Amino acid sequence: MYNVAQYLDKCVKSIIAQNLKPGTFEVIMINDDSPDNSLEIATNLSKQYNFISIISQKNKGLGGARNTGIQNAKGDYIIFLDADDWLISNSVENIIKISDKHKLDILEFGAHLVAESGETVNTISRSSNEIIYNGIEYYNTIKYAGSACNKLYSRAFLQTNNLLFLEKIFGEDFEFNTRALFFAKRILAVENVCAAFLQSSNSITRNNDRAKKDKYLIDFTHILSSIRDFRDRYSHTNQSESVSSFFNERLTMVNINAFYLMFKNNYSFNEINKYKKTLKEKKLFYIKYPVAIKKKELFRKVMLKNFFLFRPAQLLKRALNTN
Repeated sequence: MYNVAQYLDKCVKSIIAQNLKPGTFEVIMINDDSPDNSLEIATNLSKQYNFISIISQKNKGLGGARNTGIQNAKGDYIIFLDADDWLISNSVENIIKISDKHKLDILEFGAHLVAESGETVNTISRSSNEIIYNGIEYYNTIKYAGSACNKLYSRAFLQTNNLLFLEKIFGEDFEFNTRALFFAKRILAVENVCAAFLQSSNSITRNNDRAKKDKYLIDFTHILSSIRDFRDRYSHTNQSESVSSFFNERLTMVNINAFYLMFKNNYSFNEINKYKKTLKEKKLFYIKYPVAIKKKELFRKVMLKNFFLFRPAQLLKRALNTN
């Protein structure tokens, strides 16, 4: 909880609407040094519902709050529910049964993307057709969602592999799930839509705060370093082509996301080129490997592979001549 007081009641009530048996679930609310009255509202909710526990901590960011949740959870499974999101009524019991049946490390479920107006603008929903994959096979076959919030994680799986989030960074889901997928032995995707994610205009990618975007670019380098170092530490245990493909695409995706953020927010050519030089110096520059998401791949092929050969004006002239 950090400046989310207005969302807490709806979020918690969506958990109550699961009709899960009393004593079979818990809600851990992490007060991440929130300056608003989130703690007061959470305290009132905890007085109404004995399945709620509250933990207050000095600010550690979203990753740090989730880590505290992992470390204090007692259940067999964990769902990371951001305070401005909510669960679809009576949806969780079924995915728990599926995960129990197949002894899954991770089950990935669908979600509605909801605008602030209340309109559902998109729905993410895919199925692995009841095929259970290991994490590498799953990633190379099923492209679902990068979020940590559309997944049911086995708590034992997270603990066994010491899976915790990087703290105080943006984009922590991607780095966390890279490690989770590498270690996972049993993953299944289901079409069941179990959650709704609010598409806030104040999110990192949608707001106009240049300082936050500059921080995100720094965090991208941390994410790239972490993934590369993890690959170097563990890939010797499996040097197959599928593992190589997995890491190459993950590293390329982070590069694409970083440069797309800069293009979208009108960073200058010099700023973009300086960032590229920083990545090259740190041996974190990956743009040669194709990615499965079509829009990202188009950006990689059309913009990134040409941008550093031609300045923007030359690119535009070249595009006009081609057309």
